[in-house]
Amino acid sequence: MGKKILLFILAGVLVVGLVKIFFFSGITQKTPPPSFRKAAEPGFVWASAGAQYARGRLGEFLLGQHYRDVWTTPVKAPVLNLAQLNGGMRVGKLGGGQQTTSLSLIAPNGQTWVIRSLDKDPVNILPPFWRRTIFADLLHDQISASHPYAALVVGKLADAAGIFHTNPQVVFVPAADARLQPYKARLGNKLFLLEEKYGDSAQVWPQLKGASELVDSRVMLDRRFQNQKHRIDEKAFARCRLFDLYIGDWDRHEGQWTWAAYPADSTVLYKPIPKDRDQAFSLYQDGLVPWLLTRDFALPKFGHFDYQVADVSSYTVNASFIDERALTEVTLPEFKALAQQLQVQLSDSVIETSVKLLPTSVYMLTGAELMNKLKSRRENLVQVATEYYRVLASHVIIPGTDQREKFEIKRLPNGRVLVKVYGLTDAGAIRDLYYSRIFTNRETIEITLHGLAGADIFEVRGKAEQSIKINIVGGLGEDTIADYGQVGPGKKLTVVFDTRDGNDITWGPGTENKTTNELSVHHFDREGL
Repeated sequence: MGKKILLFILAGVLVVGLVKIFFFSGITQKTPPPSFRKAAEPGFVWASAGAQYARGRLGEFLLGQHYRDVWTTPVKAPVLNLAQLNGGMRVGKLGGGQQTTSLSLIAPNGQTWVIRSLDKDPVNILPPFWRRTIFADLLHDQISASHPYAALVVGKLADAAGIFHTNPQVVFVPAADARLQPYKARLGNKLFLLEEKYGDSAQVWPQLKGASELVDSRVMLDRRFQNQKHRIDEKAFARCRLFDLYIGDWDRHEGQWTWAAYPADSTVLYKPIPKDRDQAFSLYQDGLVPWLLTRDFALPKFGHFDYQVADVSSYTVNASFIDERALTEVTLPEFKALAQQLQVQLSDSVIETSVKLLPTSVYMLTGAELMNKLKSRRENLVQVATEYYRVLASHVIIPGTDQREKFEIKRLPNGRVLVKVYGLTDAGAIRDLYYSRIFTNRETIEITLHGLAGADIFEVRGKAEQSIKINIVGGLGEDTIADYGQVGPGKKLTVVFDTRDGNDITWGPGTENKTTNELSVHHFDREGL
């Protein structure tokens, strides 16, 4: 760890020096083209997504070539006309995250659309002090590593892969539009993506037929942890996450998902809808400064879309919270099967048709290379799925709910462990089995079971020479915990975390006592805080 910190400091010193000497001296600058001009065809303009990202050869060597030519190349785009769009659109709320500017638009039929800026300003993700330093300028410059028109390609690919998606189109927002005057300074005379905005109502969107409502990840997880009848469609989420790796989208934290709720009998199944494809196809690791900053000792999560997926684990950094909670059931054979399905669905013709949705002038610059990379990455999807599974399987979290559950853990020969979770009635009778999976110590180092609230039952049985470490976190409620298992001579691979009072615990020869008087022992992060 000390060596990594030293390397990071040395890299930081070198980066600061290079940026001061070259980037801000003007040597790396290149005169940008005009931001827009009228096209010969009425209702269209020629505009570039980010003329300010132009750099000379020295600047590209130091700061990365990235997609600077794509950002600075003018594309032909329709001028947004709110009066004519979808029967007339009225302006909603100005929004966006810490980087993107967005504006909601409401159609007469109740559908909500949104325009999202192609260009970003990430300075607000920095602490206030750093926003007035060279690091803010360097950070803003690295927006050029993302492909501004990636979402146009991703939508068609996602459709072939059976994944929910929006249908974005590039539009030019004119500063002269009277309806947009309050936001003229932030929106005017720039390129935006116009796409569906899946809000609370699912009924207004034909592609979501059968869904009762749309919720964000926080609401979905809160319901999942409160009630056994609210469940995640984990295979659908696994398919989405493999698709993320395929297109190189490394920024898939819990805020990047909407969930469609599908009632079925007595349960509600939540299916994922990915949002914000800003980081698909991104190229962060060319150029001396970005290369230094994305080493393993610094910021390896910033991906580089190449012919192969070089580092699967880097795609799990931002998504670790949602991955741990929404991919607890999917097995290696299931991951492989999903990858094989994607290989069939993402055919050469699908890839070629999707990439050709890029603006013509941009397709001439990056189309052939994108096609070849997508075809190459597809061929390796099964291996990528295997590596991704192994990252997920090393440490597994299995949460219950605030209702009563029974966790059965059986240690089996050859380092295998069977975990089953049953829903219980208030009287303690088994109602149904809603979780079952066999783990092996070749893949899994430890499993952590969270009872959350309710009077839960945990039973560990079976004898084995080798096995997996089991952490039992009882949670709130009067729990019953019994360890009847045994692993080899003197091995303590069942660890109990709970309060000392109010629980019925049967200790075995392989149980480690981590009970305490502190209520914090029950902590489980439900919202990614």
